[in-house]
Amino acid sequence: MQIITNFLNIGSRIIDLLFPEECVGCGAPKTILCVKCLASVPEAREHEYNFVHSVFDYRHPFIKRAMWRFKYKNARGVAEIFGESLYNKILDEFSDELSVSRKEKILIIPIPLHKSRLRERGYNQSELLVKAIMKNDKSNMFELAPEALVRTRATKPQARHENRSARQKNLTDAFFVPSPAKIRGRIVILIDDVTTTGATLQSAKHALTTAHPKKVLAFTVGH
Repeated sequence: MQIITNFLNIGSRIIDLLFPEECVGCGAPKTILCVKCLASVPEAREHEYNFVHSVFDYRHPFIKRAMWRFKYKNARGVAEIFGESLYNKILDEFSDELSVSRKEKILIIPIPLHKSRLRERGYNQSELLVKAIMKNDKSNMFELAPEALVRTRATKPQARHENRSARQKNLTDAFFVPSPAKIRGRIVILIDDVTTTGATLQSAKHALTTAHPKKVLAFTVGH
């Protein structure tokens, strides 16, 4: 196992040398998205589902490029760039609730990948975002709970479905809560990379609701 890990690390360093990171906006070295370009991205539009909150406008090319590299080109450092932004968005949208909820930590759950997709990609980008959020949680308000929601089947990529009804049908019963007692009476925050129609988050929320949480909110990088 250690030999394999060393081999992967060497391979990663070779790739970094051959294809060094550069900002998707201005081409600045050693970062996928520099501070200046990130600051130029407009805020996300308001989502039709009031439980969903997003940070940036996903229509902006900088966000699209960064998230594409994050999901499909192993650019895991993107999570660190957006972790602080997500954390601050949670505080902004949820400050009153957070101030009265200190007796019990708030569960923070990444949207899970099906095990077949996880094997294919090698990592869950939503889980990396959650871990980056947790690094910013100096007040220890959140409890990371990736096992609290399970993807029960491999759904087709949402981008292939052109209309809302097809997206929702694709995700029917796609999630399962293995331990309802973990969720019951708790405030839950779902984290995903981007949302378009909100079908994935709505399906995940529906599954969680069967376990009777106090509240379910969702936050994404882009919309």
